[in-house]
Parts: sequence; structure tokens; C-alpha cells
Amino acid sequence: MKISNKLLLLCIFTLVFIKVIFYYLIKNDYFSLGLGGSNDSDYYHNYALGYVDIAVNFWPVILRFLNDSGFYSRDGISYLFLILNIFMIPFLVAKLSGLDFKKDQKYYLYSTLLCLIYPTLFFYTFDIYRDVFMVLSFLVGCLIVKKSLNSSNFISFSYFYILAILMGLFLMALRPYLGYAFLLALALWKIKLTKKRIFILTILYFFALFVANYLGLFERITDYREIFEEDMQGGSNLGLDFSNPVLFIPNFVLSTLGQLFGLYLVNPFAVLLFVIETIPALFMMTYILKNVNYADSFIRFLIIFFVLYASVWLIGNDNLGTAVRLRLYNYLVVYICFFYILRLKRLSIDLTHNLVPTKRG
Repeated sequence: MKISNKLLLLCIFTLVFIKVIFYYLIKNDYFSLGLGGSNDSDYYHNYALGYVDIAVNFWPVILRFLNDSGFYSRDGISYLFLILNIFMIPFLVAKLSGLDFKKDQKYYLYSTLLCLIYPTLFFYTFDIYRDVFMVLSFLVGCLIVKKSLNSSNFISFSYFYILAILMGLFLMALRPYLGYAFLLALALWKIKLTKKRIFILTILYFFALFVANYLGLFERITDYREIFEEDMQGGSNLGLDFSNPVLFIPNFVLSTLGQLFGLYLVNPFAVLLFVIETIPALFMMTYILKNVNYADSFIRFLIIFFVLYASVWLIGNDNLGTAVRLRLYNYLVVYICFFYILRLKRLSIDLTHNLVPTKRG
């Protein structure tokens, strides 16, 4: 069944209206909403006001700077996050996907609708969590990378590449392994990807993970994972034990299935997220793998980032509520790669049809 552009626009406007109403009801305490993961907004607020002096990342430092400059407002930043969630983030995802509203209107609308539907990102607009700001920073960083890799001359490439490195360092200050994956992908983007090569690289990847864990290179990450066992005893913990080197790969696979792919369905909320977030992402991942030959330098950067970033948090995290926050970047990368390749494939097919001579009757 084909969906018209008018119907997609109506769905988008309706969804925006519902989100604004829902946001108003939550902010005015008509009902409460329990969020997955830790509730760290109170800490950020206290640091911004100077009641706390230990900064766990760069986000509270930014908030205190805003407060010292007279621009800080807890509700004001929350409202800004809502605007970013509704307008800026869908726009950046579409732009990174190479979509033009006039030329690729249906794809553009689908991309926007997916971003608006995504519940986790919306949930973190209700307070001064760092997630929305980090997503914005990550997407801007990806835009800079795209500018660099698509540059036609060395000077332009170098300028944007240096900017991308600086953005990677900024992301590292916000969340270390997010910045690490961004910077390392920036160094490895020349790796060519084909279906055959992906199969070989996957085998080498699991072998490298096993060896790295056996040598103790993941010790700090697995130590962090133990925090979930000690401090977060809720039903959303997977309870996987990474202490046994022999079982490391099986546990890593189980962690991937449970957290990245959302198959740890412990409650109705997890089922809802699986349907809304994971099923579309799984469909898109399959499409990306089948058409990976269309991947250019920018898509290779995103795919490499996807693997590097997921590798760290799938080892270090054991809680489903935190996982839905951490996988935001993985899923957004999937959205971008899917629509990017979809557009390139359509252009390739159109070009082929135009080059084939038509038979004259």
C-alpha cells in the first residue's frame, strides 16, 4: 500500500501536536513518566548552581557556564531540547542522509517521521539530561565528517577533518567511548566494505574481541559493568557475567541480542520499544548489508563507528533502561545509512534506465 506525501505530512503534524500536548501535561505534573536509566538531571542542576563541585563529564560544566553567564534555566533548556527533538534533529538526520525535500520528498518525510516517532530521545527532553545535547553534537560532528570526506580539494578536506577531530574530542568530554568511537572511525574510514569482506571482518572482529578480553584489555569496562550488579538490582538487568574468558563471546552475543536488538523483553515498555525502535532498525540493517556495495566513504565511517561504539557499551552496560539511551547513536546511524543508500540506489537505477535505449516501434 502506497502512502501519499499528504498523509505523511498529516502524520508528522499530528505527531508534533501530540508530543507538544504530552510534553505540557508531563511538565505541569498532570501525570508522571518513569524514564529508563539513572535520573541524573538533579545532579546536573545542582552543579550548575554551584552546590556540587565534582563534574563527572563536560555537560554540567556547560550548564554552570550558562548559569554564570546569566543564561541558565532548567525549564528553558528542557524547552530547547523539545524544539531540537521536533525540528533540528530530524532535519540533521535527513541532511546527513543526503535527502532533499523537493527531490526526495517521500524519503524525507519517512525519515522525519521515524525521528519523531522515536520515543527514547523524546523522553529525555523533559529535563536537563545530556542525551539530546549529545545527539545534536554527534550529528553536527557527522555533518563535519561528511563535509570533509566529500571535499574536492586537500585544503577543504584538511580544514573539515581537523574540525571533525575537535568535535570528536568534544564528544569524548561528554561521553568518553562515544568520542573514542567517533575518532577511531575517522581514522579507519578508508576500509572498503563488501559482502564478502564483511563476513571475513566479522570473524576477525570476534577473534579480536576474544583476544583483547583474554589479555585483560576490557578489564576497566567489565569492572564498570559490575556497578549494575551492585547498584541497580532492578528487573531490567541482564545479569550476564563477563568474568569468564571462555564465555566472553557467547555473553557478548547475548548482550547484543538483549540490548542492541531489544530482545530482552522483561516488561510491556520493553516490548513497546522493540516494536517502535528495534523492528524498523532491524529491517534497515538488513537492507544496508544487502546493499553495502553502495557505501561511500561517509557511510563506511558511520558503519565503522556503529561497530566500535556498540562494542564498548555492549560490554560495559548490563541494564536495559540504560541501553535504550546508549543505542540512540547506533539507531540514528542506521537511519542515516538506510536512507543514504536508498537514495543512491534509486539514482543508480534511474541512471541505468535513462542510459538503456528504448525500442522504436
